[in-house]
Amino acid sequence: MFNFKNKLDYNLQLSLNSNVYKKYRVFVKCKNLFSSVLKKISSMNDALIYPIKPCNLISCNLSKREIIAISEYPEVESIYFDEYLFLCGMSVSNANNYHKLTSKLKFSGKGVTIGIVDSGVYPHIDLTRPNNKIEHFEDVISHKKFPYDDNGHGTALAGIICGSGVSSNNMCTGIAPQSSIVCYKAFDALGKGYASDILFSICQLVDKSDEFNIKVLCLPFEMLSNNHRIFNSFNNIFDYALSKNIIPVVPSGSINNSEFGMMGIALLKNCITVAGMSTVKESKPYTYSSKSLYSKLKKPNFACACDQISTLNSDTSYISEKNGVKVYPRNIDAKYKSYSGTSLSVAFVCAICAILFEYDPTLKLDDIISLINLSCSNFKEYDKDLVGSGIINLNRLLEK
Repeated sequence: MFNFKNKLDYNLQLSLNSNVYKKYRVFVKCKNLFSSVLKKISSMNDALIYPIKPCNLISCNLSKREIIAISEYPEVESIYFDEYLFLCGMSVSNANNYHKLTSKLKFSGKGVTIGIVDSGVYPHIDLTRPNNKIEHFEDVISHKKFPYDDNGHGTALAGIICGSGVSSNNMCTGIAPQSSIVCYKAFDALGKGYASDILFSICQLVDKSDEFNIKVLCLPFEMLSNNHRIFNSFNNIFDYALSKNIIPVVPSGSINNSEFGMMGIALLKNCITVAGMSTVKESKPYTYSSKSLYSKLKKPNFACACDQISTLNSDTSYISEKNGVKVYPRNIDAKYKSYSGTSLSVAFVCAICAILFEYDPTLKLDDIISLINLSCSNFKEYDKDLVGSGIINLNRLLEK
């Protein structure tokens, strides 16, 4: 008989000993024979949420008895709690319009699709006219079929990436206005999402990459813990994305830059990590852009604007279907809203990646990083653990 407790996370053990819940939302990590464990969990009543095969993970809701039973399988490596990750942006009252460069760009991201894992996307007129930029939408939380956004964050990022600007006479146009998006809603109205929902969404985006020509992953969230198991799962899923030449882009995080606060997925080597800059009055590091302690990791990679950015507004009360029937959105008077946060820097860089992929579809992660590094304006007064190689200069990038 295996000692099942050796496979259980310490916090999970404590909860089981106290009989805290009837069911526990957990990850089951498999060493091998993934399909046999999946088959067993599938046979349990309302247990399976979904498998995430590139990470050898199964997301499930299990009772104490079921956890003990599954842990006794020799092919099971560990069982641990699922946990929340959080979006890195918030709405603000002022605006610092970043759109003025876009009309001068030679490339527009034409033919390139960005996969977004966020709070959803509202069918804003700037995303649906003159042509629909929302190639595909999946809601892994409530399983609605049609696009909506009950937080507004995902729509704001979509506007930075590919908004057409039709509501503003092209004043507020996305950086790559001819690119398109595939959106997975894995975050709720409060901006939090389970790691399992996020990992599953990323896996699905990679699997659908050939169908939609997805080249970039916009992942505007942070992990506010040092859970090494979940950290390793994101490392595995990013490797899976890179195996299909899809570039993951993540924010540095939202911890005050007066302390060394960068943690979680922002520290991974197999993605682009973007810091934030405030450009409201002068260019300086955004206060809530996390700072790296580990200089050898060379994180963040670079920085760009993220403070008081004018982008698309949403009707967060709009739900896209009722009783299985599509509900059409109402007109919103305020078409634009201001946001701040390092997630906006992520959207900016995703759009730049789309432009670079339009120029050369064969570019790899290291190529993208090198090209953007060459374009950066290096402010020597700011530490590399705050801004990386410097602040992205879009004009300089397009000259190269």
